[in-house]
Amino acid sequence: MTAEPAPARPEETTILVVDDEDHVRDLCKDILEAEGYVVITAADPLVARRIAASQPVHLLLTDVVMPAMSGLELADHVEAARKDTKILLMSGYMTAATKASGRTLLAKPFTVDALLGAVRESLTVRRASPFKRREGR
Repeated sequence: MTAEPAPARPEETTILVVDDEDHVRDLCKDILEAEGYVVITAADPLVARRIAASQPVHLLLTDVVMPAMSGLELADHVEAARKDTKILLMSGYMTAATKASGRTLLAKPFTVDALLGAVRESLTVRRASPFKRREGR
């Protein structure tokens, strides 16, 4: 099964934003919707996992440190279920596991431009390698 590329237009692109902090989740949703993306949010990674399994998601934008399940674990589950879903991690912490994952990391706190740049980049690349870090400041 080959992965389909993400749609070229934001209004055809669905992004699942997962963060246990309401203000971060809401900020991401507002910024991404203003750019025309279709945004679904979840505070709980277990709920996010069910969402991603039940409908097409082009990009999973997830916090790394969350209760119940880490963003890395969530990303692994989503990628296993949907090979065509891109992954973008966000965190205020750099861990060895995050670095070893080979996924792009958007450092918190981030600017609007950093978020949008990381989203655009993640939608065009299957998996960042070697590790790439996007500065949020």
